[in-house]
Amino acid sequence: MKHYEVEILDAQTREKLCFLDKVDPQATIVEIKTLFTKTHPQWYSACQSLHLDPKDKSLKDEDVLQKLPMCTTATLYFQDLGVQISWVTFFLTECAGPLFICLLFYFWVPLIYGHNYDFMSS
Repeated sequence: MKHYEVEILDAQTREKLCFLDKVDPQATIVEIKTLFTKTHPQWYSACQSLHLDPKDKSLKDEDVLQKLPMCTTATLYFQDLGVQISWVTFFLTECAGPLFICLLFYFWVPLIYGHNYDFMSS
C-alpha cells in the first residue's frame, strides 16, 4: 500500500505550514485537519478550510484523499475561517432583536406617536 505525502500551504502567502508524511490514502479531509491541528494547535479543526487551489472551493470533510485529483504528493491550501458564532447567538440577534423592537413599539405607542393614539379601552 502506498502512502501519500501532504503538504499544507497558506492560501494567501503560499508559505509552507506543515508537511505530513505517510498519510493513509483512505484518509478523509477531517483526519488531515486533525493531523494538522496536532502540529498547529492554535487553529481549531472546525475553523479550518482546505483547498486544492487557493481560489478554489473548500474541500468537504467527507472527501477521501485517494479520490482527489492529485498524485501521491498532495498540496493543499489552508485558510483560517475565524471564529464561528453559535446558533444561540444567531437566534438572539436575528429573531429576538426584531421581536423586542416590535414589542417596544406596541407598548410605547403613546410615547412614540403622542397621546392622540393612546390605547382604547373596551
